[in-house]
Amino acid sequence: MPSLGLQTDLMFSRYAGRVEDVGRYVVITTPHNPNYYFGNYLLLKKPPQAGQWGDLELDFARYVGAPPRIKHFAFQWRVSGDEDGADMNGFMQRGYEYMECAVLTAKRSMLSEPQNINADIDVRMLQSEQDWDAWYELELQERDVDQPGEEYVAFLNGVRDMYRSMIAAGRGDWFGAFQQGELVGSVGLFFDERIGRFQNVLTKSSHRSQGICHTLVHAVAKAGFDRADTLVMVADENYHAARIYESLGFQPSERQASLCRRNDGESKSGEDSGVEASKPE
Repeated sequence: MPSLGLQTDLMFSRYAGRVEDVGRYVVITTPHNPNYYFGNYLLLKKPPQAGQWGDLELDFARYVGAPPRIKHFAFQWRVSGDEDGADMNGFMQRGYEYMECAVLTAKRSMLSEPQNINADIDVRMLQSEQDWDAWYELELQERDVDQPGEEYVAFLNGVRDMYRSMIAAGRGDWFGAFQQGELVGSVGLFFDERIGRFQNVLTKSSHRSQGICHTLVHAVAKAGFDRADTLVMVADENYHAARIYESLGFQPSERQASLCRRNDGESKSGEDSGVEASKPE
């Protein structure tokens, strides 16, 4: 698959779940974590068309699952060329959240020193159970998804176990930014041959705008080039984080988009579900 963003998405799915090409779609499932929205989705080979939701939802139920086990619909695809600007209004009226993400990449020669360095933080790998407990609490505290709490906890437990298993297998590491012993930021970096993919850049809300994200990402990227020729970051196009990564030398290389909504087994007639996708990035 030519897309670095989607290729590195599938790195996690292949490790912890199943990836199957069925012709019209690539089907991604994570059987042990049904609450992982973007671990259970259809990867479309072209953007969805207006009015196509009925067929897509039937195929999703067929290939991925349906309530009571799978309580969402999720679709993802690459945005390119004339496909840009596809009409998603019908999907959004049906309660879907539409998101476009920029795929940013960097080579070692492109990496720039951050202008806003936070010299008060210590950047290091998570190692102890105490470190991982702090990571877990930070993720819970800063979650911004409208997913029922019990389901979100199950999702978070599942991805934590996946990341820790990948780390034990030598596939990557998770890094924290510590200030006076407190975890105030974190990010994962995982590898597929000579490509590295960042996961879940997060700064504690009470510590934002202090250069923590710049300092953390730069330090981890610098170390990451010891294992990778190219580093990949996927960021919401409408969020300021993409500008932070660009200031460090990452450049937009492609775009991808997604649609997601909850599915509790009830018919949707246009109401807004307010769901935000539980993406690992």
